[in-house]
Amino acid sequence: MNDVKFLQHYNETAIDNFVAVVKQNILFQAQIAALSEENKRIPELLKEIDGFEEVKKRLVQLSEINVNLENQLNIKSQVAEKTSKIDTERFRLQTAVNTQMKEMKGLKEALEEQEEYIKKLENMLPPSKKKKLGIESNEIEEQVIEEITQEEPKVDNEEEQPLSAGGTF
Repeated sequence: MNDVKFLQHYNETAIDNFVAVVKQNILFQAQIAALSEENKRIPELLKEIDGFEEVKKRLVQLSEINVNLENQLNIKSQVAEKTSKIDTERFRLQTAVNTQMKEMKGLKEALEEQEEYIKKLENMLPPSKKKKLGIESNEIEEQVIEEITQEEPKVDNEEEQPLSAGGTF
């Protein structure tokens, strides 16, 4: 009886162990089947990773391009701002020059009128007053200067004069 109980326990233990081993075997086979399916997806996943890496590289390039474009935009906006300031300053200076030119033209016209008036007054003076004021001598000097400038001989180029016209050293 002891042997029967022992064999019974032995068989139960063996059956339990067999069932456990079979369950474990089935579990391992299921895991192996799942892993083999996952292994089939590995090349696809590697392709996707490569695609993501290319997208990442492209994003980095676009980011660098964006930074460069922002820098260029900042530089150009600074240049435009300076140009605007320069144009404003140029306009202000041109306006000032135009104003000064108008004033100078007005002063020149006034000066010419004053000179004409002075000449008329000088012409109205008797000769004795002209001598006393020294006006007559200024007119004579002006006439002499005009005569001298009109009578100045023209100087020809030295190259045009023949060599035989002069002596030797």
